[in-house]
Amino acid sequence: MPLTIEDLAKELGLSRSTISKALNDRPYVSHETKARVLRTAHELGYQPSAAARNLRRQRTNKIGLVVTYPIHRVSDFLAELIPGMATVAEEAEYNLILYASMVGRVERIKSLCRSREVDGIIIAWPPSLSETVALSQLLADEDMPHIFLPRRVPHEAVSYVAADHVQGARLLTQHLIALGHRRIGFERLPEVYETDDDRHEGYAQALREAGIPYDPALVVSANSQDADYERRSFDAFQALDEPPTAILFFTDPLAIRALSHAKARGIRVPQDLSLAGYDGILSTGVTEPALTTVRQSTAEMGELAAASLLKLISAGGAEPQQHILPVDLIVRGSTGLNSRA
Repeated sequence: MPLTIEDLAKELGLSRSTISKALNDRPYVSHETKARVLRTAHELGYQPSAAARNLRRQRTNKIGLVVTYPIHRVSDFLAELIPGMATVAEEAEYNLILYASMVGRVERIKSLCRSREVDGIIIAWPPSLSETVALSQLLADEDMPHIFLPRRVPHEAVSYVAADHVQGARLLTQHLIALGHRRIGFERLPEVYETDDDRHEGYAQALREAGIPYDPALVVSANSQDADYERRSFDAFQALDEPPTAILFFTDPLAIRALSHAKARGIRVPQDLSLAGYDGILSTGVTEPALTTVRQSTAEMGELAAASLLKLISAGGAEPQQHILPVDLIVRGSTGLNSRA
């Protein structure tokens, strides 16, 4: 059984109130009594109750990570995101709590605020802009510090952490253009809103800069609700009268599956077709061939989101925290010279 204040009071022959004041360095207790209480508490291994302390402070010392996207589709990303968050939280003596089944559950998020289960919330994969702004306002009304990731939220009052997706897609497209590719397929995923818009803009920007006409036929929009949607995208590109010589897939897992589809059809990568992904997850380095990708600083994103949230918690009415992190182009064996040029 853990040692209690009552046990210390009996051991020292003092009142519970005196023991509590001594442990919390309150006035009206002599230095000698404080020293005796602290020495005895240390010798007997007394640990103060975190629950009682947090109740007095009206803090839980917990932050929540609320995932509002099907978790099985982002598990690789989360595997690199969560350690960064947890490290920062633990250094500040906070615990990180994962809420993984929150797709479309605004009422559950509201309940989370009102029950004060946590002191702040990181919301991963927020909904559309209007819904995100409304959710942010709801959280503000509930006095719940919060921050969104991993996409940009174009609203001056909303805190977020995101990667520079315009630059990421631009770098990938420029890399393929430098290899002689002119027909470059681009997969979109409209359900991730600004992230999709930003990457599409980066793709179109690189084409404009190289003087290559934008061809809508080379842009395929995927819907993750469709069965085998990654195969549907691959088949749509291959069904064109003049298929692309290179394809940029929206995520690394989609590009990895595309490698399998290409192999099954006898298409050599990169000799016949160059493929690239996006995110820079660890598994991209062990595919055959290894996958060209753009690496987001996922761990750093988690660290920055947690640090920004803790700042919002401690500062009360702090200014919104808005961060765009740089990305890196990782060139590997899945992209090569255009053999049709």
